Amino acid sequence: MNILIDTSTFGCNIALFSDNKILASIQEPIERGHAETLVPLYLKLIQSINKTPQDIENIYTIVGPGSFTGLRVSLTTAQFIGFSLSKPVYGITGFQAFSAHVSGDKNRLVLIDTKRGDYYCQILDCNHKQIAEAQCLSADKVIKLLDDNIVITGDVDFEKCVKQPMINIKSVVEMIQSGKIELSKPEAFYIRDADVSQPKAATL
Repeated sequence: MNILIDTSTFGCNIALFSDNKILASIQEPIERGHAETLVPLYLKLIQSINKTPQDIENIYTIVGPGSFTGLRVSLTTAQFIGFSLSKPVYGITGFQAFSAHVSGDKNRLVLIDTKRGDYYCQILDCNHKQIAEAQCLSADKVIKLLDDNIVITGDVDFEKCVKQPMINIKSVVEMIQSGKIELSKPEAFYIRDADVSQPKAATL
């Protein structure tokens, strides 16, 4: 059994899954209180399918970019579970997570709200692999990235954007199960206007 944890943007999101199906999942639509909510939800979800933490084999967590506080909550929880069980922890970027719910062969420009009037953004291909480095851009600069081969998605209100208020946990799990996603180390992925810190690739 594997677990996916995310509190990096909106909501508290957890899924338990095997190699071919989701065993249980929950998405709690909250903006605050992730630290108080995540662990009780995690324990409740495991108990709901008559499993224990010892049944977990792999831990996956969204590494950002996103809310500083929310990001630290999910990363710390994932790392604690991994340490206590001696199991591996893998990172998935928020860009990959939002990209997972977009179908088709077009590239996707993923926008994540910075809550400062601009956007974290990155262009990925249809296999959720980055085409360009992540950036923090204003709306007028985002527009310059658009072309006919790009689908816009993310958690923002933007013209022609396929908005996702929360990550689609089923789509993210399916992306992991496909085995095609490029995983990263479970380290926070921060972006600043003139400072982009790309997540390091995980060693499988």
